[in-house]
Amino acid sequence: MITAIRRLFSSALGKFLALAFVVLVGIAFALSDVTGNSAFGGLGGANVAKVGSTEIGSGELRDRVRLAYNQTREQQPGLTMAAFVESGGLDQVLDQLIEGAAFEQLANDMGFGLNKRLVDGRIADLPIFAGVSGSFDQAAYQAFLRQNGISEAQLRGDIRQQLFLEQIAEPIGRMPRVSAAMAQPYAALLLEKRRGSATFVPASPFAPTSDPGDAALRKYLSQHVARYTIPERRVIQYALFDRSAVAVPAVTDAEIAEAYKANAPRYAASETRRFAQVIAPDQATANTIAAKVRGGASLTAAAQGAGLSAATTGDLTQTAYAATTSAAVAKTAFTAKQGDLLGPTQTELGWAVARIEDVTVKPARTLAEASGEIREELAKNKANEAVVDYYNSLQDAVNGGAAIEEVANDRKLKLVETPALLPSGRAPAQPAFALPPELAPMIAQAFQGGTEGEGQLATIVENEKFAVFAVKSIVAAAPPPFAEIRGGLLADWRLAEGQKVARDKARAIVKAVEGGKDLAAAAREAGPNIGTVQTIGGSRAELGQNGQPVPPELALLFSMAQGSVKTLEIPGNRGWMVIALGEVDRPNPKDIDPKRVAAIAQPLGPAFGNELVGQLVAEAKRRAGVKINKDLLEQLRKELTGAAPVQ
Repeated sequence: MITAIRRLFSSALGKFLALAFVVLVGIAFALSDVTGNSAFGGLGGANVAKVGSTEIGSGELRDRVRLAYNQTREQQPGLTMAAFVESGGLDQVLDQLIEGAAFEQLANDMGFGLNKRLVDGRIADLPIFAGVSGSFDQAAYQAFLRQNGISEAQLRGDIRQQLFLEQIAEPIGRMPRVSAAMAQPYAALLLEKRRGSATFVPASPFAPTSDPGDAALRKYLSQHVARYTIPERRVIQYALFDRSAVAVPAVTDAEIAEAYKANAPRYAASETRRFAQVIAPDQATANTIAAKVRGGASLTAAAQGAGLSAATTGDLTQTAYAATTSAAVAKTAFTAKQGDLLGPTQTELGWAVARIEDVTVKPARTLAEASGEIREELAKNKANEAVVDYYNSLQDAVNGGAAIEEVANDRKLKLVETPALLPSGRAPAQPAFALPPELAPMIAQAFQGGTEGEGQLATIVENEKFAVFAVKSIVAAAPPPFAEIRGGLLADWRLAEGQKVARDKARAIVKAVEGGKDLAAAAREAGPNIGTVQTIGGSRAELGQNGQPVPPELALLFSMAQGSVKTLEIPGNRGWMVIALGEVDRPNPKDIDPKRVAAIAQPLGPAFGNELVGQLVAEAKRRAGVKINKDLLEQLRKELTGAAPVQ
């Protein structure tokens, strides 16, 4: 469950450069600074932490945790807030806020600065602020700030922090290179081989068959509520519209005539010519090439004879050719016939010898002849403008607080209401319900923020199809009614009880092995239903090959001391494993092939870079001074996990 969380916080450098939680980069979610009035622990107000001169309010931390949770839930749709917090999400986000604030203060102390134009440029590049045309839209920017309750100063502060991190952390993180001598011990570790044995103690044979009653099952549910909780669901009302819903004004003859007049050069008679030419470094060489061509040789062959090469231009007008030569040369070139040789002519690059390869003459087109083309172009432009105007009118309507029903009725759009949906688009209460796959962008946007009844627009097909929608209601994450899940609770309770027996048997096997017995004999003495002893092991280099997850038993085997024996719990109350490490074979670092050492040294550089960045951030925190209100942090933890009412 916590795989995605760990991946987001996998390295000191990575978590700064990703900035998924500290900075708003393409995420439509509010990061507001909400504080209370009560005092705690000398920090002042409802501040969960103080970093130097920066205070981190509990409201700000709460909102940023929700942002982190929403992003992680995109990868794990079934993740609940309680599970996210219990997996370390709250602490990780607080660490990022503390480290980011400390790092910004360190950057200021070191004399780093940012101007307003740099921050403006980063804001303009954020996709969340792009309009229908794809470029920055001031209306979309203001609407985002207004809808999400975030001030422009807050947004700019976040982006300033990002830019400081990019300026300082990224160069440091990419700087180190690891020498071969330093890489040798790591190479030896990678080539290490281990051999051990393992046995499995299943839980199911020891599970009771009795029914403990509702009271015991309700208690079990309260202890494992996160496991049975259905994530937050949202009921969405939406209406689709595309170009067919937009009335496009007809193109008039007057508009065609005006466009024809405004673009007169486009429809006038024109002539373009294509040239093959060679540039010689001096006049003598150019004269030699020209003489050979006039004698019957091709321009290409003549150029090659002088150690040069000929090139062919595109179709050029007289004005374009004059820009590369001169007005006089271009005039001569456009009065000559196809196949004529020109030059040598002195240019800025040298002496040019050219041949006219092709002449294309386009006669002038009358208004009547160009009308069809102009009408088609004007119609396309009008259609694009009409779509943009229609989209903007809807945006203005929802920004003005119009209800989704009102917007749909006014424009005669079909309003559709979904059942309560998960972020994946599934409806737990209606398993047969299937949302059209094309609406995935709308669903993702609906779960990124906003409040009930707040209208929004989503792009379904770029520049073609759109949706206006609103979240009608939000169903909070909660377990289903007890009666609906009693059967599953009973089965899980039985396995949990069997897991306790399996744990005790696994511990007894460990104790017997530590007392001098071999694993096979200890497993037999533990009683029936114990799995046979299997040999496990391999080389460390084989772990996680091709991106495959490392089996838990092998991960434990490669972290144990030689001769030790340990237990490993199998998730899902499936049982326990007992693992004993026998042989460890690690090569002498000096005997390893230098090529292999060099191959290992290369990826070690970023790891050392991450370490340097981590040390720099630790120093920033030390200089700034960090105080954490543990009582307030624990209160927020309970609030987010549902263990205490929201204060």
